[in-house]
Amino acid sequence: MSFILSGFLALLTLIECAPKLEWIRSLPSDFPRDQKITLGIYQRPSENKSAYGSKEYQLHWQEEIHLQPNSKFIKTWSEWKVYKDHSEFQFKEGTGDFEKSGDWVLLKTIFISEFECKSNEKVNAIPRNRNWVHTFPCSEKQKPNLHSTNHNLLYFYDGKSLYPLQYESGYKEADFGIAWESDLPYTKSSLFEKAKLKYGKKEFQPHVYNHVKLD
Repeated sequence: MSFILSGFLALLTLIECAPKLEWIRSLPSDFPRDQKITLGIYQRPSENKSAYGSKEYQLHWQEEIHLQPNSKFIKTWSEWKVYKDHSEFQFKEGTGDFEKSGDWVLLKTIFISEFECKSNEKVNAIPRNRNWVHTFPCSEKQKPNLHSTNHNLLYFYDGKSLYPLQYESGYKEADFGIAWESDLPYTKSSLFEKAKLKYGKKEFQPHVYNHVKLD
């Protein structure tokens, strides 16, 4: 009996200690909404990767959020893999609405369009333009797969950058990030600031999108 009781108490402790992260999926209804945010392109810093410096495999990717008028947004993710004898390309584009209240911005994705293809052409250099989906030399043209979704994620806005409160890339998430090391919902506590600095400065896939001015 005592063994069962101790196990039950241990389970309760784990539940109490586990991060309660439902709050990163919404904004409280009593939070006043506002439109004080710079519209345009926010890009995630990216660094090309290869397997231990291999010349036979290179990974390139781009991620950005485009905030538009009328509280609309487009979120894109592109991945270009270069192998010795071929290349592979994947592209995702999410569209939806956003809400803002003070320092908090909620992106609500309604639709996701996905596209991928391969090429046997030798790629010597990746184009520097942003629109890879129109420059990748697909061997066979594929139609994008459009489907509805219900993906919400909260971001922190500091006036020039957007910080996702949980790791997410190409609409794939993992259980770590700023909110996981914070203590209070919707609060810029000392733990929150430490986590924002830690994840916003990561060398690989930092948890931040910086506003950019395009020529």
